[in-house]
Amino acid sequence: MQAGAEIYQKLSPRKKPSQARSQKMVARILDATRNLLMKSGIAEVSRITTNHIAEEAGISVGSLYQYFPNKETILFELYQKILGQVPVILEKFRSEAYLSLPREEFFDRFFRAMKGAEAKGGVIFEMHNAIKIYPALAEADRRHAEVVAREMAGFMQHFGSRWSMESLQRLALHAYYINYGTWMYRDHVRPDYEEVLEWEISALNFVISKCFE
Repeated sequence: MQAGAEIYQKLSPRKKPSQARSQKMVARILDATRNLLMKSGIAEVSRITTNHIAEEAGISVGSLYQYFPNKETILFELYQKILGQVPVILEKFRSEAYLSLPREEFFDRFFRAMKGAEAKGGVIFEMHNAIKIYPALAEADRRHAEVVAREMAGFMQHFGSRWSMESLQRLALHAYYINYGTWMYRDHVRPDYEEVLEWEISALNFVISKCFE
C-alpha cells in the first residue's frame, strides 16, 4: 500500500485546478498531449517534451509547470482521464438490472462497454507504449488491471463459478491482457475496427467460459 501511495504521489499534479480558468488550462494541456500522441504515433512517445506540449497548447512552458512537474505526470493524468469511465461502467454492471441478465449476455455487454470506453480515449495504444517507457506509469497500470480483475472475478463468482477467488482473479487478469495483444495486432495490420472487436469479444467470452465448466 505504501509503495502504491508513493507512486501516485510521484505522479500527482503540482496543484489541482479548482477555478474554471485553471480547469481550462489543464484541459488545454491534456488535449495538446492527446493531439501530439495522435500526430506522432506510438514510436515517438519518448520524443515528445513538455516544450512540445506547451507549444501545442499555446501556453508558456512556465505555465505548464505550474500544474505538472514533468511529462510523465501529464501522461498519467491523461491516462486517468481516459480510464475515467471504467468506475462508472463497473458500478453500472453491479446493479441488479445487469446482474439478473443471463451470464453470456452480461459478459458480452460488459466487454463491449469496456471496449467502447477505451475507444473513446483515442490514444490508448500510444498510452500503452508510454507505459512501457515509464516505470511509475507501468505500476499504475498494473494496479488498474488488478482492480478490474477483482471486479470481474466477483462477477464470475456471482454467475456461479466454483473456482477460488484467487484463480478467478488470475483468469480475469489473463482476459484483461488479451487487450494488449489486440492493440499490437491493430498497429501491425490496421484492420477494420469492428471486425477485430468481434474477434476480441469472442476470445474474451471463450476465456472466461473456462471457469464455468
